[in-house]
Amino acid sequence: MIIDREEYLKEKYIAFVDVLGFSDMVNNFRFNKYYDFKFNGTGKDAFHVVNNYYHKVLVEMIYENESQLEITTISDCIIVSSKTLAPLLIFLYYYQSNMIYNDAANARIVTRGYLTKGCFVHDQKKNLIVGEAYQRAVAGERNTKYPRIEIDKIVADEIQEPFNILVKEDQQDSKYYINYLIREKFVDMYCRTPLENFIDDKIKEYENNEKIQPKYIWLKTYHESIKNYQPTEQDCKKFNRLFPPKERDI
Repeated sequence: MIIDREEYLKEKYIAFVDVLGFSDMVNNFRFNKYYDFKFNGTGKDAFHVVNNYYHKVLVEMIYENESQLEITTISDCIIVSSKTLAPLLIFLYYYQSNMIYNDAANARIVTRGYLTKGCFVHDQKKNLIVGEAYQRAVAGERNTKYPRIEIDKIVADEIQEPFNILVKEDQQDSKYYINYLIREKFVDMYCRTPLENFIDDKIKEYENNEKIQPKYIWLKTYHESIKNYQPTEQDCKKFNRLFPPKERDI
């Protein structure tokens, strides 16, 4: 494998994202005689939503818009990179919000990830991802406690208007992350109640699990903060600059 040194040394942006609880879904599957996956309950729905979204919607969105993004998917993991920050922020917003708002069989997909920058090579055609920034993105995702895509401070410091509306700072731990529920204030939230019910059900389901339940308690707190948030005129202008009304629901 030959890697061009000059290409490797160009700083770019990269995010590593996966699905919360996906390993539990996979641990519960069995094969039938045709080697098809067999799941029980929502695990089956979530599994198919994830794979259909990865391999159909995302690929079509990238090619139709002639995006400069590089995308590689492995199981429930997605690695996305870009030479510039703006398209990656837009992509991560769309990706994370569309997953959790997905109405397919009530399968709400909760994701977690990390966005950083640095030296790496990512070539989806050659199935090649290597470099220190990629390793940092993987480690960052692993260390992300809550269901959000955290943003490395070196990247957060670069984000300017209007893209800063897609970023939120956690007042408890000062971490920056993709503000993927912000759409509740700007688009028709016909699925707000199902999402609330989903979060409450998960909190109850994991009431005896001190590791997992806090993740959904955090999500509920975040959700409530967005519900109570009153956007300013400037906020509305920022959002409309990024997402003209006819383009919002991709």
